[in-house]
Amino acid sequence: MPDRPRALADRLARALSFSFDALPALVLAWLCLRIAEAVHASSIGVPQATLFGAGLGNDLLSLLRFGFVFLLGALPLALIPSARWRTLALGLVWSALLFAHAALLQYHWISGVPLGADLFAYSGTEVAATVAGGWSLSPLLGIALLAALAVLWTMLSLSVRAWWPRAGTRTVYVALALSLLAFVLAPQRFAPPVAHTDADLAYLGNKTAFFIDNNLARLRNPDDDAATPRVKAQAPWSGLDPRYPFLHAERTPDTLGPLFNVRPGAPPPNLVFIIVEGLGRSFSGPGARLGSFTPFLDELAGRSLYFENFLSGQGRTFGVLTTVFGSLPFGESGLAALGDKLPQHDSLLSVLKAQDYRLRFYSGSNLEFDNEGLFLRRQGVDSLVSEQDFKPPYQRSNDWGYADRDLMEVALAREAQAPAGPHVGILQTTSMHSPFTFPGKDDYLRRVDERMRALKLPDNPVYRNGRDIFASILYTDDALRMYFERAAKLPGFDNTVFVITGDHRLPELPMDTRIERYHVPLIVYSPLLKGPRSIRSVSSQFDIAPSLLAFLSNGYGLKSPVDVTWVGTGLDTEESFRNLHAIPLKQTKSEMSDFVSGTAYLAQGQLYTLGDGMQTDRNNDPEALARAQAQFRAFLKANGTAGRSEALAPQKEAKLAAYGGERTLRGVALAAMAGDIGVTGVRRAGGTSVGSAAVFQATFTNHGAARSPQFVPLFVVANEHGLELGETAAPARTLEPGESATITWQPDLRKVVPGTYFVSALPSHPETGRSLGVGQYHVEARL
Repeated sequence: MPDRPRALADRLARALSFSFDALPALVLAWLCLRIAEAVHASSIGVPQATLFGAGLGNDLLSLLRFGFVFLLGALPLALIPSARWRTLALGLVWSALLFAHAALLQYHWISGVPLGADLFAYSGTEVAATVAGGWSLSPLLGIALLAALAVLWTMLSLSVRAWWPRAGTRTVYVALALSLLAFVLAPQRFAPPVAHTDADLAYLGNKTAFFIDNNLARLRNPDDDAATPRVKAQAPWSGLDPRYPFLHAERTPDTLGPLFNVRPGAPPPNLVFIIVEGLGRSFSGPGARLGSFTPFLDELAGRSLYFENFLSGQGRTFGVLTTVFGSLPFGESGLAALGDKLPQHDSLLSVLKAQDYRLRFYSGSNLEFDNEGLFLRRQGVDSLVSEQDFKPPYQRSNDWGYADRDLMEVALAREAQAPAGPHVGILQTTSMHSPFTFPGKDDYLRRVDERMRALKLPDNPVYRNGRDIFASILYTDDALRMYFERAAKLPGFDNTVFVITGDHRLPELPMDTRIERYHVPLIVYSPLLKGPRSIRSVSSQFDIAPSLLAFLSNGYGLKSPVDVTWVGTGLDTEESFRNLHAIPLKQTKSEMSDFVSGTAYLAQGQLYTLGDGMQTDRNNDPEALARAQAQFRAFLKANGTAGRSEALAPQKEAKLAAYGGERTLRGVALAAMAGDIGVTGVRRAGGTSVGSAAVFQATFTNHGAARSPQFVPLFVVANEHGLELGETAAPARTLEPGESATITWQPDLRKVVPGTYFVSALPSHPETGRSLGVGQYHVEARL
């Protein structure tokens, strides 16, 4: 009998050794997929991310951290007496792992972000719709997967040969102990110096390890929002009643009214919202980093209020309706995901519905995806048009539904027959979403090349590999042009305010920074406007509903709730760069690690300084970091409470009152404010003839009440990817309160190939190089 436990122990030890000895097969198979990932990163122009050693290092780190899983998971092999059958069983398990890893790679290549716990925040139907609407196996990945499987099975077949190196039992136990220790103590990934951007880090990390770590973190701490702030934070979510942390007195100022021609006694205007799938500032509007592929929206912006530094509240569509129309917190997975348990709340829609507005919603897609239909019905929307309402001759363009031009035509036809009276119309597009299929696609693919020539854009992998995407942008822009041309003939057009924004920036095009995912335009167009205005102050989609209601209340006598649960405090219409808001940002249904407070941008625990153009610089200020973290933790706690509540306010029906009382955009003591030195008017001032040296100028102004610290006026030239090509410094100086100075630089551009580049000017610390104020970034220049 004593021999039986010893025999069992020997078999378990042999199973551990068998798995350990075969690990080189898995490592080499994984190498095939890493090579494919590096090739793909290079093909889409991700700078520096193809450095193979850094990515492979993260793969090996992941193997070390999760090696104990491979070893302990092999223990059932001890029950298989035949080495051949043990090899077959191990090969099948590891083949499944390679298939899963390839699927995670494909998801990252399509969506632009690694898949984590957000997978389990969607229903089975939503997951199926997402896969059907955007899944297509990359030929590169297919070849790499076949190669990985071939390598795996070849190496496994060799591992059973007598000459294959064998590790001793003690070595296996030491490896097992080291792996367990690494899982507890080692970082989840390395962030080497070659990783200049968030896109680099995403490519360098191991996708399977990220998926596991993200889900383990969710299981260990399902209520991240339950963390208690170590510092008391003032914020709109610090309500006096802990049961209703977002409840506060309505104090949104009417910042829009002074920009409109409001006639006494005039009927309140109609509101039309157009939420454009994936519309981002990096490819739309003046100074777009990738060049603007929305010529109509650019022209419309020139007749509108155009918010250049505007943020969505979410990195996916799940939160856009609750953010834009309710200024609502997110809860755990987006407030609408709560379904029938959605807390009672007021929104712009419900308040207007109570004051005789009719509400109409149009989409060419499935209304129940992300529970949008449930949310809209709860607001009292009178008419809901979705994919089921489209009849011949309209045909589905893909699994998501009907194309944007078809959506616009259906909406226009129905609006022409709609009853008179004030109304809110909402159009939500889908064509700028994978798989990027729509009628007339071949023609728009040709127009991509024409647009690139018109913009004088260089040949670049971003454009070559993203032609389908840029074609869809041009298509949707054309659909919007048609819509506005025909809408101008509808009754009530002259008394309508149009609000156009993106639900988030589409992720399939490479991003330079993490915040670029949220950087979307906001266009407010109306025949009632006094004139156009370009606005560089920061606002977010949380500010839309409060501002529009304040505008209608102050200018047209509508009533607004006495107490509100807005997360936002109102649109800032200041033309120069500043941020008076605190803005939580939720990238996916499961991840919320971004937060903006003034010029402090907290991203996954790292602090950055936010500048004009949504440029970010690392910020090493520990006090600003502590303030931002405290405010963010306070929001997470309040957000968790809201997600578990039956109502966001104690009254089921809001008490309405006329506009009045003390009003302010400031709802929080910000974690960091912009420096007193500001830069404006970066321009080319000379050297425009062939062969002449380029001369640039910019104006530096001290907006503070005291003499500025000494700073170096720094001028930087970069390519379209943000890669710095050179910098030039003017002599250090100071500025008196209110003083402005025009600085001139003549950079050495002899080694720069003629083309389109981007220049920036900033006040730099003489010793550390850190920005001492608000620079002006990413100004397009032809050199």
